[in-house]
Amino acid sequence: MVKSKLFWSVMTGFVAPLSAFAIELTDYTEPDSFYEQAFVNGQLNMKSGNQDQTSFAGTAFGNYDITYSTLPFVWNARFKGDVDFDRGPTEGSSTEKSYSATFHADADKYLQEDGLFLGYGEFDLGYRRQRGADEADDPYAKIGGGVGYGRVINATPLAEVFRFVEELDKYELLSKSLPDSTYLELATIVAKEEEFKSKYGLEDYKLYWIDELEKIMQKSGVLKNGRLGTVGIIKIQDVLINERISIREHGWIGKAGVGFVASNYNGSDSDPSLDASFRYAYPFSHQLQLINFARYSTILEDDITHSLRNTISVTYEVSDKIDWENVWDMDLIIPTEDNAKDLLTNNFSSSFFYHISNVIDAGVSLNLKAVEDDIDDNGNDDLENAVNFSVRYRLR
Repeated sequence: MVKSKLFWSVMTGFVAPLSAFAIELTDYTEPDSFYEQAFVNGQLNMKSGNQDQTSFAGTAFGNYDITYSTLPFVWNARFKGDVDFDRGPTEGSSTEKSYSATFHADADKYLQEDGLFLGYGEFDLGYRRQRGADEADDPYAKIGGGVGYGRVINATPLAEVFRFVEELDKYELLSKSLPDSTYLELATIVAKEEEFKSKYGLEDYKLYWIDELEKIMQKSGVLKNGRLGTVGIIKIQDVLINERISIREHGWIGKAGVGFVASNYNGSDSDPSLDASFRYAYPFSHQLQLINFARYSTILEDDITHSLRNTISVTYEVSDKIDWENVWDMDLIIPTEDNAKDLLTNNFSSSFFYHISNVIDAGVSLNLKAVEDDIDDNGNDDLENAVNFSVRYRLR
């Protein structure tokens, strides 16, 4: 009985929204938003002594994501690059390295501004050199388009409002709880940061931005002294400018269409494809975010190969300084060619990131990798596991 009560107490604290808020992230339905982030991350391990030569293994990777959303139009761009290198302890062992870079851009145009049907276009580029290869593969290039249904809303502005309202309440600057309508009105202004930058410039926009937020709270009558004061302004600026809150989204969107591979890694070209994707996002609480993205593609050639990839991420905000990020990536390739083997790859990572400042995170990660290819004794039969310590730098 005691264990049962303890379990449900922990789960309630983990999943349930903060009791201080009646409003939920899913109540934010404003489609206009701008989201941008960029990270570089590096890990390095070295060992010497009691071996022929110093051995090392390292990896560096970075990503850049940007999303601009309006009622009739949404576009996304994502860049990801990584480099891996290592050298063994045996004398004469050379340095092995691999690298890859991918770029994806897509645009959604809704047929009606208040509807959910859409047409889309997308573009992919890729470049890589695999471990053990003498040179890089041919570049990868693909274009595509089709139709879809649904919409995913970026509710991060409301999450940021939750944070600075907590700070204002902590310093006893509020006379009463904020109505739901005030939360939503504040979030709408928070989402317009880029608009304020464009209108007032990078140096002065924060003055007008925070002043607009203060006017909304004054109109709502929630400020104890009728104004934010120095402490309130500093705390709002700390949250909106200095703190980094991971993205909060809700909704779903499905797409289906055709593509054309202009250039493939193996040198082939002129291959049409069928493509489908489904994205689902849900914030279980103000701290807990789930995002799932499934993709299917097949090249229409004599020997069709089916490719299915599903990525699920769960992020939990342990505190203002600590985020717990979990990602499970499943990649399944099913060829129809005679005697060809299916290939299933599972990658899982669980990471804690401590925000040293608004741009630097220190992290520790548990990484697991399992490969199933129905081929024995080829070096990937066992589960691979590693614990890595890293420093992550936020560019944007």
